[in-house]
Amino acid sequence: MLSINRFLAGLFVLVLIGLYSSFAIYYVKEQNTKAELITENYHQILNETSYILSTELKNIQAIAHFKSLFNRKVAQNNLIKAIIVAKQDQILLTTDPAIKNIPAKNHTHSNLNLAKVDISSSYKTHSQKFDYYKQNEQIELTIYLYPNQYALQNYFSETSSKYLIYSVLPTFIIAVILYWIFRIRLINPLEKLRKFAYYHDRVPEKLKIRELETIRSSMLQTFQRLGEESRALYHSARTDELSGLPNRQQLNERLTWLIEEASRNETEFAYLFVDIDNFKNINDTLGHDAGDELLIKIADIMESSLRGYDIIARFGGDEFVMVINQYASHIELNHIIQRVLDKLAQEQIIRNHAINVSASIGVAFYPKDGENAQSLMKNADIAMYEAKKLGKNQVHYFTETLNNKILFEVEMENQLRTALQNQEFELYYQPKVEIKSGKVVGAESLIRWNHPTKGMVSPLEFIPLAEQTGLIIPLGDWILQQAIQQQMEWQKEHQFQIPVSVNVSAMQFSHPHFFQKLRDLIYKSDFNPQYLDIEVTESVLMQNTEEHLTLLKKIRGTGITTSLDDFGTGYSSLAYLKNFPINTLKIDKSFLDDYASHSGSVFIQTIVNMAHNLKINVVAEGVERPEQLEFLKVLDCEVYQGYLCSKPLPNKDFIDLVNRTNKPLAT
Repeated sequence: MLSINRFLAGLFVLVLIGLYSSFAIYYVKEQNTKAELITENYHQILNETSYILSTELKNIQAIAHFKSLFNRKVAQNNLIKAIIVAKQDQILLTTDPAIKNIPAKNHTHSNLNLAKVDISSSYKTHSQKFDYYKQNEQIELTIYLYPNQYALQNYFSETSSKYLIYSVLPTFIIAVILYWIFRIRLINPLEKLRKFAYYHDRVPEKLKIRELETIRSSMLQTFQRLGEESRALYHSARTDELSGLPNRQQLNERLTWLIEEASRNETEFAYLFVDIDNFKNINDTLGHDAGDELLIKIADIMESSLRGYDIIARFGGDEFVMVINQYASHIELNHIIQRVLDKLAQEQIIRNHAINVSASIGVAFYPKDGENAQSLMKNADIAMYEAKKLGKNQVHYFTETLNNKILFEVEMENQLRTALQNQEFELYYQPKVEIKSGKVVGAESLIRWNHPTKGMVSPLEFIPLAEQTGLIIPLGDWILQQAIQQQMEWQKEHQFQIPVSVNVSAMQFSHPHFFQKLRDLIYKSDFNPQYLDIEVTESVLMQNTEEHLTLLKKIRGTGITTSLDDFGTGYSSLAYLKNFPINTLKIDKSFLDDYASHSGSVFIQTIVNMAHNLKINVVAEGVERPEQLEFLKVLDCEVYQGYLCSKPLPNKDFIDLVNRTNKPLAT
């Protein structure tokens, strides 16, 4: 289909072709007219000169007397090159000595064909025959006029140039200007209107032409009305009328997108089916209007409790669906759910009636409990009814194993918080022994949990949980404070000064206030920082390398030493040892267990030699047998830890061990 832009361009081309065709015809006609005038002038000169010769020439020998006449004719007309008079093939008189022969017959133009004159005729030699009488003898002579072709060419080309300048070029310029005006005022506005009609996105500015502006205004009003109606229909089709939350249709749309995203990224999310407990009683006692008002408040509470990227929808009646994603652990997920339940449990005033609300929530996970919306809804609904059976106002996960695991973690988290408040933790100390002297030259502090009912809880159970919940930060602060106080007590009450090492987790080390709290603790305690050693793992150095390098330099600047724990178990890199201010390298127990093999011994020896070359001390962990100790002596390793000397000991037993092993300092 032809566009208006192409139509107008084609129309202008046709107009130009028509005009130029007319100009061309006129130009050719005008050039031929000029050629006729020039040819006619040539023949007038021929007639005049032939008449003079025929009347005044007495004999052939006297023809030379007319040469001045011919030269004057040639000089007076720059379009004439030469004039000759010939008798048959003999030239009797010429104004141009270079002409030796008469022209060929087909190169001449005579009076006989003046009606067929064109531009080419002007360039031919013109001839005129005449007779003169010698007594009674009639003699035929021919006079030839040679045009000045160079002058003729300049004359006609000058006419052509003037024609181009005064006719063709102005016409073209006027046509271009008209096309540009039409394009600016008509084509472009129409193109904007076309795009607006098709895309509905960019509203054209007011147009200069009244009729086009009327069309634009009408289209704008129409599209605005249609857009409002379309948005209203779209919103009503996808939004719950009562609560303003997404309805089931919008929930399925967003859930489909989320499933595709989670499938690509191999992540999980939680599908929560929420049912308000005993909602029927509210409708029956206060009426459906009060029930609707309560549902609106419940919807607002749940929506405000979630994050911006979570999904909440009203499924129908007193049932809601929440889809929660981007959580670090099931503990964090449970915190979000508990926040919703706590806010719902707050007393609501409906029509002067105080109402307490609770909800039962069933949870299913993608993709473990379902890979599509239907299976997730079904399994979350099953879990919700299980929560109802168990007494309502609680959360139940679809699989019993997962439900028990999360409940255990939630219970453990609460107990961990209580343990921090009740000071249920205790530090144990594993001695670091100098290999050559056998003396205790340091201690690694290790936390233990004295649970009031479970007894001693392994750090393997509660440290990962503390990291998931963020409790590792206050727990780590307590360990540092306790280790420093204990070391100062050793100096004051037991007269021995042994550096104490404290393990710092990646989360604690990355905390923005870690260094400030550490420095404040040292200054407030009046503690000598050279007796504190901070142990970090390779994973800490791999995260935020530049920031952690700066932090380690600050720590070393206070006088605190640093150790790299479990060296070789992670992404070991010489760059750590080269760039980071590490005082001590700790060889992991797994390498000591393999010391007897050739590859194991070579590996340990390589680590020790490398550390010594870099002026770094070495501590071997997990030494349990005398043969291992002898092997380390041969390698010139400085210090070891392990059950060969002692297991981690409570403070009192550690003091007794040091007193037995070391000589006390002089008072």
